[in-house]
Amino acid sequence: MKKLFTLLALLLSVLGSAQTLTGKLINPLKGMKGMDIAIWPLGLDKSISIGQLKADGTLEFTFPPKESFQSDNEAQQMVANDLKYALAFNCLGLEEATYPEIMAARIKPISLWYKGRYAGVLFPVTSEAMIPWLEDEAYNNPEKGTFYELIYLAQATTLNMQCTTTYQFSDDVVEATYDYQLELEAGLNFIAYTIEDIYETDPKVTSFKPSKVTVKNIREGLDGIQWFAKYF
Repeated sequence: MKKLFTLLALLLSVLGSAQTLTGKLINPLKGMKGMDIAIWPLGLDKSISIGQLKADGTLEFTFPPKESFQSDNEAQQMVANDLKYALAFNCLGLEEATYPEIMAARIKPISLWYKGRYAGVLFPVTSEAMIPWLEDEAYNNPEKGTFYELIYLAQATTLNMQCTTTYQFSDDVVEATYDYQLELEAGLNFIAYTIEDIYETDPKVTSFKPSKVTVKNIREGLDGIQWFAKYF
């Protein structure tokens, strides 16, 4: 009986970890067919399915196991680096900014595939006004709000830290503060980057820059995200 109880508990644990996250597409195509949601990590020779876009615009994400990110071809493996390089915002070169020495990869874009063909890109944001900056941050200005990205980690880790760094753009010196509140699991994680303040640079030199950003991961649901698609 004890062995049976242990087996059932293990089974429930495994089932509980295979959580499906759901969202709703803001701009589905008229008469749209179902599509695959996929990513293509740098270095791999194939895309990886991470969910489905239903015909009614429902997004269902089911993250694959870590083994999906390994290739049988030794010459074509996913490119990974230290976690600090996989984050969209970081304080590099500062002694007080200590990041976990975990191998990680920033995964973008989140793409749509239809019948094996590249069909579009998903933009998870809290405001559609953020999308131009996400497409080209060198020429477009950021907006306050939250955008979401995927990150892959080789093993679980935590990062609770605040750091401040500076960037020089001609006569503009931007002081940026990043507040990390991360509890990351091995494999894929959704990261929420919330831009709270923006430094207005000389527009003749460069675009405005985020100057205060809070970085968290999503552990339970995708509520509050507006999902926009750009189709090809």
